[in-house]
Amino acid sequence: MTAPPHRLPHPDTPESRARWLHDIGGLSVTEIGWRLGLPPDRVQALLEQRPSVAVPVPDAAEGARLIRRLARRLRDRFGLGTVCIALMPPDQTDPVPMIAAAAARHLVRVLQARSAPGIIGLSHGRTIAAMVAQLPEMRIGQLRFVSLLGELTFGHAAYPHAVMHQIAQRLGAQAFPLPTALYASTPEEAADLLRQPMLRRVAEMALQAEVWVVGIGRGAPENQLHQFGMIGTEDLAEIVGLGAACEILGRFFDAEGRELPSALAARTLAPAAPDFLRRRVIGLAGGTDKVVALHAALAGHLLQDLVTDSRTAVALLDEEEQAEFAALLR
Repeated sequence: MTAPPHRLPHPDTPESRARWLHDIGGLSVTEIGWRLGLPPDRVQALLEQRPSVAVPVPDAAEGARLIRRLARRLRDRFGLGTVCIALMPPDQTDPVPMIAAAAARHLVRVLQARSAPGIIGLSHGRTIAAMVAQLPEMRIGQLRFVSLLGELTFGHAAYPHAVMHQIAQRLGAQAFPLPTALYASTPEEAADLLRQPMLRRVAEMALQAEVWVVGIGRGAPENQLHQFGMIGTEDLAEIVGLGAACEILGRFFDAEGRELPSALAARTLAPAAPDFLRRRVIGLAGGTDKVVALHAALAGHLLQDLVTDSRTAVALLDEEEQAEFAALLR
């Protein structure tokens, strides 16, 4: 694994951003206007201007080919089923909006497929919440969403139950939250909680879900679970000592994607690591700070589908391969 690639210099003007999205991303005038917050006629005028700074970029067709080739490279490298790569324009620093939009489109395709799932498990996090906000209003009969883990945070934007309610409204589906904490105090308490009829029903439904949509967190101590106070000092020290590289559904994995045999694992109210391999898991993550975590998840074959941004996708490659996709890093 190599260090994330450096961003290349680029002009930072509305004209250059519009031209980048058009020439590299192949986006339409309307789509560019939505990204930049500009009316279509203003975008058209920017594209018709003579470039103020010479920026050698491939045309739209070449940009699309680069994205497709990069997706194929990642599929082959990590044995993935589907890779969706959201283009990051030069001025964008936060990958979440781009990944959320790509993830929403991918989920709609999954729901509209002939073999569409009847039950979908949903994780937590800012990217998941942003994806739900991007979903169109649809009506899909007999669709059920189930929460894959207990309460995460009091922050409303990523609060699992609020997200479950929102996705149910948008898609006309049923939603089943898991109304308990993510971590129990003891393994015995965790077992007792899962014996309660309501919690047992939701936990069993999570294992019946054909598709899971999950966020991917960093290893401790940077993980948000610690930042939100869900993980105590002793548990944090143990996880750090064991070499945590990534977190999914409150469970921590090493650099090879193997779950860490920690005391916390026995108290986690979420599906166990072997259950990841029995269904289609769609993982959402991006940003150079998530490269290590993504490598771990991919090494452990914990994901079948990946939705990420173009810079992170390039960073997942070996250093000698990254130069091939340098145009996506401007």
